[in-house]
Amino acid sequence: MKKLIAMLLALVMCFGLLAGCGGNTATSTEPGTSTEPGGTTSTEPEGNFASTGEPIIYTYNGYTSALATNWNPHTMETSADDDMAYQLADSFMSTALLDSENGVWQWAYYMATSYEDVTADHQDLITKYNAALPAGQTLEDTTEGYVFEIKLRDDLKWQDGTPIKAQDFVESMQLCLDSDMRNYRANLYYTGSTTPIAGAKSYFDSGFSGWVETSGVFTMDDITVTADGATTPDGEQVMIAASKALAWLGGDTLEAFIGLGYLDDDAVTALVEQVTGDDPEADDYGLVPLNEANLALLRTAITANPAWGETEAEAINYCYYQHTYPTFDWENVGFFAPDDTTLMVVTEAKSDFNEVRNQINGTWLVYKPLYEAGYDVTGKQKTTNYGTSLETTMAFGPYMLESFQNDRQMVFVKNPEWWGWERDENGDFVRDENGCLVSYTNYLVDGENVRRFIVDRDVTDIMEDSAAHQAFLKGELDSYAPTADELSSTYSTSDQLLKTEDSYTMRLFFNTNLDALKAMDASKGNTNSVVMSNENFRRAFSLAIDRDKYCQATPGYAPATFLLNNLYMYDGWNDPTSNYRRSDAAMQGICRLYGVEYGEGTPYATLEDAYKSINGYNLTEAQELMKTACDELVADGLYTAGEPIHIRLGWAAGAIDSAAQAQVRVLQDALNAAVEGSGFGTVELEPVGNLTDRYKDVENGEYCIGYGAWGGAIFKPFQTMQCYCDPDQYEIHESGCWDPSSETLTLNINGEDVTMTWQQWANACSGNGRYYPGTKGPFDTCLEITSQLEEKYLEKYYCIPLASKTVCSLVGYQFSNYTTNYSVFYGYGGTELMVPNYTDAEWAELLASQGGTLNYE
Repeated sequence: MKKLIAMLLALVMCFGLLAGCGGNTATSTEPGTSTEPGGTTSTEPEGNFASTGEPIIYTYNGYTSALATNWNPHTMETSADDDMAYQLADSFMSTALLDSENGVWQWAYYMATSYEDVTADHQDLITKYNAALPAGQTLEDTTEGYVFEIKLRDDLKWQDGTPIKAQDFVESMQLCLDSDMRNYRANLYYTGSTTPIAGAKSYFDSGFSGWVETSGVFTMDDITVTADGATTPDGEQVMIAASKALAWLGGDTLEAFIGLGYLDDDAVTALVEQVTGDDPEADDYGLVPLNEANLALLRTAITANPAWGETEAEAINYCYYQHTYPTFDWENVGFFAPDDTTLMVVTEAKSDFNEVRNQINGTWLVYKPLYEAGYDVTGKQKTTNYGTSLETTMAFGPYMLESFQNDRQMVFVKNPEWWGWERDENGDFVRDENGCLVSYTNYLVDGENVRRFIVDRDVTDIMEDSAAHQAFLKGELDSYAPTADELSSTYSTSDQLLKTEDSYTMRLFFNTNLDALKAMDASKGNTNSVVMSNENFRRAFSLAIDRDKYCQATPGYAPATFLLNNLYMYDGWNDPTSNYRRSDAAMQGICRLYGVEYGEGTPYATLEDAYKSINGYNLTEAQELMKTACDELVADGLYTAGEPIHIRLGWAAGAIDSAAQAQVRVLQDALNAAVEGSGFGTVELEPVGNLTDRYKDVENGEYCIGYGAWGGAIFKPFQTMQCYCDPDQYEIHESGCWDPSSETLTLNINGEDVTMTWQQWANACSGNGRYYPGTKGPFDTCLEITSQLEEKYLEKYYCIPLASKTVCSLVGYQFSNYTTNYSVFYGYGGTELMVPNYTDAEWAELLASQGGTLNYE
């Protein structure tokens, strides 16, 4: 298809049918090439124009299932909101592409001209804003990590031409942290971030009176409970959150757990029924009195099921207290502008410079006149309608919102007031031969300043998948996310299929507790699921799975024999080659797990060759292990040879669709191939869907096998094993198998045998851990520890990794990504570096020549 399109375009150009369309200009060059910065001023051609009067030569057409509803950067919540907000914004700096072939990135300046750690020159600000020093460190020793200076460009403007000064960023931050508004995104700057601003949390809470969670603030011993109610030591009222979200429950409510079997339903119901009581304000928040009777109900609710694992003392985690915070002046917040182009930021604790630049990056900026004009103070807290319509929106990035039709379409066009458009010596715009605004990177990409933001209009329509599919084939959309069925049946080998690896590793996770398995066989619909208690059975199960075949049944996934996939970087901010999965230690761990040797006298000359050979599939060994497992289980009186095995799988939060059925069939076929001739009967796997919490269900003995994933935190591979081993921080999905807080492990570290609990090992390379490397290494010890933990954990076969999750999309022919080498730092180059292959007019000609339908198979 690519060759056909190229031939057709060549013929069209030869016959002169593309006059005035641009042809082979800098905007349609191959990635990595460009003309010199600058251009020519030309008369605007006839054609489409934006509302700003700018010509439209290149239109990118996308689709979505739902448009944003609130793109105020202080309150946005959904991914659609995020996408909209960042489309309208700009940043001080960004991680940008430097070397596309080798995946090397760089910091590039946008709205800022410099961003520096100036702690050494401003130690007085650490004291002024009451920042906390590390233990044992004096002010005189503190030369980095607290005070940061941002120098801004002097030509920043809003889309209406209003200049943007440093004070605008300060006032926008003050609005974001306004205690009367309780803005959702304020926590990016006062907590939950690695770089909270000094004093920001105190200002956010200043004078606020409301309900605050007691978890982490008090213990039950601190609370006075009587027949009438409860109070804190300061006399503040305490109530139980019956139907109000709790951080302790991961954002869920007590009420949401009714019927799930984890808590005492009668006790929870008795609490929830009191929400409509005598305290209207508390009722509105879903709170009920904490009195002696209700405390007894709460304690019954959380302790009735031993598998829930809580004591009466943990009742404090289900409560709120009425609290009024002291007032705190903005002048005490470490964020100010000494002049029109300078911002000063003081963080409340020592911070990594790269993380500061990534977090404190200008995207909270709002247009104050519109923001304040949209205030509504009629409710319980002040709100604004800023960023909810075309009329309440103001852009300061390269694109602006041209039109917005709720539940239908949004359109972006170039913002002529953006600082990045080229201007000549007279201050006039430099335009290309099509009359379009021109911008070149102010940083080098593959050694050159390349043309950027070439797309003139970006249109996004709401479409269902089936409609989007047809529109894509007609050339009306420039990308399409194929369904699982379409991937497996039509597009799995398409040249235009883009598979982007996600951090999540899909796995089977187990409950191997023998008593729990017996109970599941007796009353949960399983037959002989006790076989899962045998390690050889589970290991054979893993070796029997052809992960390539599994991924063929699971389109959009990549085979995985590990827990941490290819995205994890142990020193990503400083070293683009610091990929955990490609480190010698990580590869050696997987080679040891599967018994693959390398070097002289082996089939593999190098470690990398050996590692790449591993696919986790060995049916011969699986069958041998199954024979051993059967003999062991029969000898232990747990299984009668030849009997069938039926196991229900806790599979999905949604319905079991055809894709899930196909995935489970691969696993079932693998097991039946492995048990052939072993003494085991046939195996049947039954996937169960529409589950509220399959992770808890497996832990609590509803199912012995679950299907799910761990991922995220790609810059923290050394802490990732906490997800499997630290029950104080994470819900351990395999907790039905073991207790990592008490079981010990001995590892040889730097020539010394060291014994700690698994939980302690999982934290050994975190901030307070025994082997914490700091933010700049050296990392060898933690690479070895993490690799050994990953290996030893997988050896238990409490879980079986299957595949890495990927995001799949079909890329249309009108535009190309700058690079096909994905990086977590710059993606594929993004909209900024997107390369058009055809103008809108050329594209229309091409579609007509193809009969209005394109082939992407």
